[in-house]
Amino acid sequence: MRPKSLVLLILALGCGLVASIGISQVLDRNARQPSAAETTPIYVALHNINLGDPIDAAMVSLQEWPKDKVPPGAIAQLDELEGRRPRTTIIQGEPLLEGKLLAPGQLADPITSIPKGFRLKTISVDAEKSAAGLLSPGDRVDVELFVKRDERNGIDTAKTKVILQNIRVFAVDQTVQRSPDGGEERTIAKTISLILTPEQASKLTLAENLGHVSLIPRNPNDEDSVDMPEYSTDDLLSSGGKSSREKEQGRDEAAPKPKDDSSLLSAIQQHVPPAKPPFVMEIVEAQDVREVKFDPDTGKPLRDELSAPSSHGTMPPMPPTSTSTGEPTSDAKAKELLDNFPVNFN
Repeated sequence: MRPKSLVLLILALGCGLVASIGISQVLDRNARQPSAAETTPIYVALHNINLGDPIDAAMVSLQEWPKDKVPPGAIAQLDELEGRRPRTTIIQGEPLLEGKLLAPGQLADPITSIPKGFRLKTISVDAEKSAAGLLSPGDRVDVELFVKRDERNGIDTAKTKVILQNIRVFAVDQTVQRSPDGGEERTIAKTISLILTPEQASKLTLAENLGHVSLIPRNPNDEDSVDMPEYSTDDLLSSGGKSSREKEQGRDEAAPKPKDDSSLLSAIQQHVPPAKPPFVMEIVEAQDVREVKFDPDTGKPLRDELSAPSSHGTMPPMPPTSTSTGEPTSDAKAKELLDNFPVNFN
């Protein structure tokens, strides 16, 4: 075989080998690809369905959902929705679930929404007690009690105190859920129902019979409980009650606190060392003995002590400062030396 033919044969075999390898890889890749995900039809809300609204075929749509994504209790038959109402608001695009629907023919079921271990307590309110109609289901409030002076019942002065904190509003009148768009018309409620523990419910019942109960709204994210004191008429004129823009904006914690000058001064005074007593020296002159006090810091004699009585109770006579010739006496020289005393007692 000629060399040229041999080269062509080798090239043909190489191209065939490469093509076969490529085809086998494509076939293996296709074999490893999963098949199309299985789906199942379920009913989904076409728009928001409010609490208590009857469900009909115009509100829902049958859609294919991946089988592994279908939530438990999803409705797949239209006859299962006949005569049903939602027990809570159903949002557009949300699957209709058996657990979110009332039984056929049932209109409402708010009592079953009370958490286990809690009780529902309803109180009568007006515009003043209910924050002028601003409260809605789900809001959080503090409960404040005001009692008038009643000496017959042992109340010597009018008092007010917050008795319950961070209480959830369950219903306003007969509405137990907010409107999904928030556009409900505000009205002054006549009753408000609160979610309470049995102890809190008993406490609130007692408070209603003792005085006036008011609801104070609080931020829904504020869950801190504060030790609230009891206030009486004597506290109305006391200091305090001042608010600030920084505190309302939540910036009071970051602001530096002003220094208390009085506490700083007292701290300095506590660390000031006590004054040193003067240094005392006895000076003997013939029959006289006297004491001279010297400043402990400068070593100079104290002038007001030069004429002080001695320890023996005698008062030395003040020596003349000069002679008739104008020359200073020895006593004057001694006094000058005391004024220029070089010793430093520090």
